[in-house]
Amino acid sequence: MEQLLIEIQKLSLELAIIKRKLEEYENARNFDGWISRKALMEFLNYGDTQMASLFKSGELEVAEIGIRKFIKKESFIKFLEKRVRK
Repeated sequence: MEQLLIEIQKLSLELAIIKRKLEEYENARNFDGWISRKALMEFLNYGDTQMASLFKSGELEVAEIGIRKFIKKESFIKFLEKRVRK
């Protein structure tokens, strides 16, 4: 029984470490309210054509820096909320 408790504590610690690393990873990829096009593509599992269509729809606020595109996180959340099925 004691061994089981020790294993649970180890797993709990490992889970906390993984959560912290995930938060750090998310913070590094998204900066203060903006999401990179690449991160959004990965999240949605979209290809270039699907992303182009999404941008063309005008539903997202997009900033361009050179050839890079960044999407305002707030506009993406609104985009998702419009598509919630009840």
